[in-house]
Amino acid sequence: MDLSGRSILLTGASGGIGRATAELLAQEGAKLTLFARRQEPLEALRSRIESRGGTAIAVAGDVRNAPDTARAVAEAVRRFGGLDAVINNAGIGYLASLTEASDRTVQELLEVNILGTFRVTRAAFSALALRAGSRDRRDGSVIVNVSSFAGKVGVPYYSFYNASKFALVGMTEAWRRELGPRGIRVALVLPAAVETEFLSRLDRGRALGLGPAGTVLTPEEVARAIVGALKRPRPEIFIPRRNRWIALLNVMVPSLSDRIVNRLFRYPGRGA
Repeated sequence: MDLSGRSILLTGASGGIGRATAELLAQEGAKLTLFARRQEPLEALRSRIESRGGTAIAVAGDVRNAPDTARAVAEAVRRFGGLDAVINNAGIGYLASLTEASDRTVQELLEVNILGTFRVTRAAFSALALRAGSRDRRDGSVIVNVSSFAGKVGVPYYSFYNASKFALVGMTEAWRRELGPRGIRVALVLPAAVETEFLSRLDRGRALGLGPAGTVLTPEEVARAIVGALKRPRPEIFIPRRNRWIALLNVMVPSLSDRIVNRLFRYPGRGA
């Protein structure tokens, strides 16, 4: 997909990966609908993009709220004449052991990471299908879901975050097969840990492991992968690429993967 002039809805746009992605897409000439909960940073980003010659609108809302997602899609269509792509980037994180977790926090995690992605994509479906079927857009429309390597490999203390991201992986795979014949291509981005507000709020001793498990990406690295997924949609994009082989090992030899993961993640209270 040539991104110049394309109408793209980006969730979680106000910071971290979303902000970096918005700035890169603006450089590519995309027309952006920036969607996030925080009005002030969202407006600041819109202003920054427009001051550099880009095109963007800001829509404050919550992916957990169906009327908000419908409003974001409606604004994109009204301002830009349609919708070519959706990037489901909004998400939250939560690290806790089985005994530490609370019902409320786990429910919120699933509401944002899974149901939020569902609500945005459902709201956008008609506009994406219309664009995919139009004569002047023969290369179709695109959905990019931003998951995590935690959607492929389970790690101690990540179980609830793992659950949300594993679900997103499965949902994306099904949509890829369901929507592909209709001209809507679906891509999945699977980054390792990223230096964002999410990571800064966590206990880094729990969040990061040893060696390759301690890899921390910049938001800009993930943004480049997201833009690449729009230009050339692929089923799964691992960042870094070596993580693809770790995910394969996790499926083929789970007992070996258990031993490796437990060696790479040694937390206080779990033994030496």
